[in-house]
Amino acid sequence: MDIDKRIDGMLPMLTAFRRELHEYPDLSGEEQPICARLAEILGRHGIEYKLMLDGTAAVASVGTAGSGKTVALRADTDALPLTEETGLPFASKKRGVMHACGHDIHTAAALGAAILLKEMEPELTGMVKIFFQPAEEGTGGAERMIAAGCLDVPHVSHVLGLHVNPAIAAGRAAFKFGKMHAASDEFTLILHGRGCHGAHPEEGCDAVAMAGQFITAIQNIASRGISPLDSAVVTVGKIEGGTKGNIIAGRVEMTGIMRSLSEETRLLLRRRLKETADGVADLFGGRAELILRPSYGALINDDTVTETVAAAARAAIGAENVIIKTEPTMGTEDFAYFAAARPSCFYELGCGFSDRETNFPLHSARFEADERCIRTGVKLQIRGALALLTNN
Repeated sequence: MDIDKRIDGMLPMLTAFRRELHEYPDLSGEEQPICARLAEILGRHGIEYKLMLDGTAAVASVGTAGSGKTVALRADTDALPLTEETGLPFASKKRGVMHACGHDIHTAAALGAAILLKEMEPELTGMVKIFFQPAEEGTGGAERMIAAGCLDVPHVSHVLGLHVNPAIAAGRAAFKFGKMHAASDEFTLILHGRGCHGAHPEEGCDAVAMAGQFITAIQNIASRGISPLDSAVVTVGKIEGGTKGNIIAGRVEMTGIMRSLSEETRLLLRRRLKETADGVADLFGGRAELILRPSYGALINDDTVTETVAAAARAAIGAENVIIKTEPTMGTEDFAYFAAARPSCFYELGCGFSDRETNFPLHSARFEADERCIRTGVKLQIRGALALLTNN
């Protein structure tokens, strides 16, 4: 089969499908409509599938179980709570909901790979599963799919995932060995003091002063407690306290995030944050109440899998269009759950317009993707899966 020619023949259908998703996006936890639509298309092409997680997730299967390895391709399907401002003819018809992170592109590319792999089924030396995953944007749909058994029966050996990047031109792709995305922990800190009149501060315990000392102190956690060869971020993004300018505040509440690239550093940040909060509170005679909410872990690519898929990409789109990134990002990605469970590779699919001076970033109300990236996405998903099925 001429894969490139077949993909070109599918592009009008995949582009129309992507635009349909873009017009009618689903928020995290509400992906039943998109999964019902996927089920309809998969069934029409004779592709086996099953719905999971109350119909918000779908797993398609192509190939024969037990005839070789099983490789999985992952596409996330959810949109963001954002009102679109692109003015596109297929802009979201749901006010306050938009595919501003490109998950509609991911889904279209994965669907195209599933259809084409089904046509290649007699030639496959194993099985390919395609995960249409919900709730990447904050609630960890990957973790729930794994708990529901998507990596089992048959056992999945490797997982591949991609994410569009408007900073890279369509037709190109970027790979990163090892650490790629950071782990994230959210926190809420409540500092309990004792309120009193602002003219008599000795009668109270100033929670605002405690908060200022804490915010200053935590800057040393990353700058002095972590090796400069490692990376960590500690940020307070919101703070509330006090009622009036002449009243000593008895309570301050703040929220923030911590980001890290290894489990060791992650645990260190948690410990130092609590030590700092307790130490500042003790110094002022108050009390600290720290609430940690662990989020996604660090996404760490397997080097061997990444080299295999990157080599397949070079052969598919040309070495000049394959970028090897040297630095990770402190952003998060719930593909980390798959990467922790199986040797995996997550890479970036260029979706930027090469003829535009400005490509708006992901999570922007004005984000647009050059739809020519769908073709590249389908090709890389297929070539990557075939390489892993045949590579020992």
